[in-house]
Amino acid sequence: MTTAIYMGIDVGCEKCSISVLRPDKTVVIKPLEFTNDAQGYAFVLTKLESLGVIPAQITIGLEATGRYWENLYHYLARLGYNLILLHPVQTHQFAQRRGLRAKTDALDAGTIVRVVLSDEARPAYVPGDLVATYRELVRLHSNLADEIV
Repeated sequence: MTTAIYMGIDVGCEKCSISVLRPDKTVVIKPLEFTNDAQGYAFVLTKLESLGVIPAQITIGLEATGRYWENLYHYLARLGYNLILLHPVQTHQFAQRRGLRAKTDALDAGTIVRVVLSDEARPAYVPGDLVATYRELVRLHSNLADEIV
């Protein structure tokens, strides 16, 4: 199935920004912000559903920023959207090569969607549930060990 809509999401601790384009790079939804919580996810889902396109025809690129991307990524994956997780260095280099110097969340979302559209996207590793659970347990164990010492 071909992609009809592309979205770039710049994920932050509290807020995220989106940019939505068609394959010919025309703007579908002007850049906007939403909160990085269940209420914000519902807001984005409403925007996506208003496009009248099934999830399988929408490709979404997200930047792997810390752990902030995880909840949104898994939420959208469960709904059937095509997701590409990008390493921040990749999007930074893409912007540098094109002389994009301005640094705002909305512009970053635009850069992310353009990386996905350019076919230069090299998806980052997304661990499966078992590996993610194991990593979380190791992280918690390490934090507890640090508190004891």
